[in-house]
Amino acid sequence: MNTGFALRHKTETTNIQQTHEDVSTIFNSVFNVELATSPEAINEVFEVRYQVYCIDRPFEDPNCFADKREHDVYDPRSAHALIRHRLTGDSVATVRLVMAGDNLEQADFPMEAPCIHRMDQRAQDAFAGARREQIAEISRMAVSREFRRRLNEDESDAGISDFVCYSDSENGKRAMPYISLGLFAGILQMSIRHGITHWMAVMEPAQLRLLKRFGVEFDHVGPVLEYHGRRRPAFTEAASLIDGIKKRRPDVWSLITDDGRYLPAKPDTDYKASEQKVA
Repeated sequence: MNTGFALRHKTETTNIQQTHEDVSTIFNSVFNVELATSPEAINEVFEVRYQVYCIDRPFEDPNCFADKREHDVYDPRSAHALIRHRLTGDSVATVRLVMAGDNLEQADFPMEAPCIHRMDQRAQDAFAGARREQIAEISRMAVSREFRRRLNEDESDAGISDFVCYSDSENGKRAMPYISLGLFAGILQMSIRHGITHWMAVMEPAQLRLLKRFGVEFDHVGPVLEYHGRRRPAFTEAASLIDGIKKRRPDVWSLITDDGRYLPAKPDTDYKASEQKVA
């Protein structure tokens, strides 16, 4: 094994172990999870997406967005969240949930046609068995260019590699090792608000590996395929994923659920009753 690689891996493991007890404290001291519900906040989301998906990683044609805000036909039936840097107020990361919308006959998801049939039969059956109005696709997960450069993680649109570790220059501490966990807190809050019980996503293999290290494991993960780069499709019941995190990494569960305040509904139950406030 490469000596430098091994040393880096050992250092990362030590740092992760040291932050188990204060993951939420460290993350929340640096970042704020915000649901983008106002026109102003949604514009911020689109601006970050334009920089990531049109300029940094030209998956989309920048000439199609004269206002420098990347958006598409799925946004009108999507919910949006962003992570804001507390000190500067800057938007540093975004994610959306694409939902079925009101017209279930035209309720396709971006990854549905190209990806679902590539997964195994159990995954396809689970997808087919879920109520479409309770499914949402996790989409447009992106970290701003400035933030990725600060972290020396400019090779990934999601700001993720196998050994990325976020540092906060304001207080000298390591901030949240994986900003994806903060985005999952936003995903969970949006899901509760809109009655979502199942998540689907297409993610970079490195991102899925890191999420798994933090206890975030999808029920079904498909093969690597070419879809805006090398990606793996995934599908899961939200409650199953959150329960698994609680068993494997209660510290991460505490961050994502805000100490149990936000808990996803089981399928076909009243999602409004699943939001609990812990004293």
